[in-house]
Amino acid sequence: MRVKKFRPRENRDKLIYGDGIVEGIVLLAVAEIPYAKVYRGVSGKLPQENAVKVVIDKSSVIVDVKVEIHFSQCVSDMAFMIQEAVKYNVESMTDYTVSAVNVIVKGVTFEDISVNVKELNGNGEVKPAEKQVENGEKQVENGEKTQAKD
Repeated sequence: MRVKKFRPRENRDKLIYGDGIVEGIVLLAVAEIPYAKVYRGVSGKLPQENAVKVVIDKSSVIVDVKVEIHFSQCVSDMAFMIQEAVKYNVESMTDYTVSAVNVIVKGVTFEDISVNVKELNGNGEVKPAEKQVENGEKQVENGEKTQAKD
């Protein structure tokens, strides 16, 4: 009778994340930052996978991310915000530590970007969103109609 010797696996008690998981976390982190978006290339058809590069070495991660920034923003401040957001999100969602986040600004956008900011009325409550109706009236979320002021 032959007895097998038990050999513990090296990856036992470790959780290993794929590169795609960390790339997705980086894409979410960049999407949270107003006035910044992932670089799409000159034609605008570059896949997001080419804009984010992740190198995983044992328990540390190095991230390269290519972004476009709105012309009205300070490039160095935006790059710092992106670095902090990526580092925080990757470290909080995985067991890895981020050793470097390289932000490569590949372009500047001049298009109008709407930032999701909740408007407050005098009581500290969120104002209901208004919709433009065909006959020149504005319709508020609760169904009331008011005359549009030009």
